[in-house]
Amino acid sequence: MREPDASQPRENAWTVETGLLLWWEDFYLPIFEYVLPEMGALEGKKVLELGTGTGGTATLLAKQGASVVGIDLLPFRLDEAKERAAQHNVANAVDFSLMDATQLAFPDNTFDFIISKSVLVFTEHAQAAKECCRVLKPGGKAIFIENMRSHPTVWLYRKLFLKYSRELHYFSLRDVEAIGREFEEMEHREFHLFSLGALFWKRIIPIPIFYRWTLHILKLVDKSLLRLFPLLKRFCWITAMICCK
Repeated sequence: MREPDASQPRENAWTVETGLLLWWEDFYLPIFEYVLPEMGALEGKKVLELGTGTGGTATLLAKQGASVVGIDLLPFRLDEAKERAAQHNVANAVDFSLMDATQLAFPDNTFDFIISKSVLVFTEHAQAAKECCRVLKPGGKAIFIENMRSHPTVWLYRKLFLKYSRELHYFSLRDVEAIGREFEEMEHREFHLFSLGALFWKRIIPIPIFYRWTLHILKLVDKSLLRLFPLLKRFCWITAMICCK
């Protein structure tokens, strides 16, 4: 397992349409800017999205030329996803299906890429990873963007306001390593240690300019601290794993 050099820019940088990230866009944007260049040119590629929700990511990938299958367990979300794809004129490039991520109804070696966002926390990680590896083509990549368990503020928020969170399998760095063992190779990067503090100016006292400046500064602080003190990664909010078959 290798960890990326955060100081080096990624090649084939994408321009991410933030309107298709759907929620928490300011916090997911740097993560997508990290993982999407790993997919390169998508023209003619087959992509599976786990937990497609309202179809934002599937639509984003289809607009880059990919043939996308988006799966979810909520029928009403799939209806919303179909509508979103139609709005962006990519309905012919996206197929949405009701399906469990741990029991994928696809043959072995089907997809060039698999991507998910906050999905594996609802599953047994290893089982989902094995299924993804099975349907991934040799040389393909699975990209998992998941919530971690030990960010102090997020942990407290879950305890106070998200009662269902007790049933979820949030990630530790050990869980990240376990996912990596299901694949030939994996790199990962963790995001958002202190940067969540910027939400004070968005949720508590909404002052947009303070929010933007605070977010920018705290992202720089996070980047420096995580480079100098790698042990702090366990306290981040989100991990992004790029797994190769």
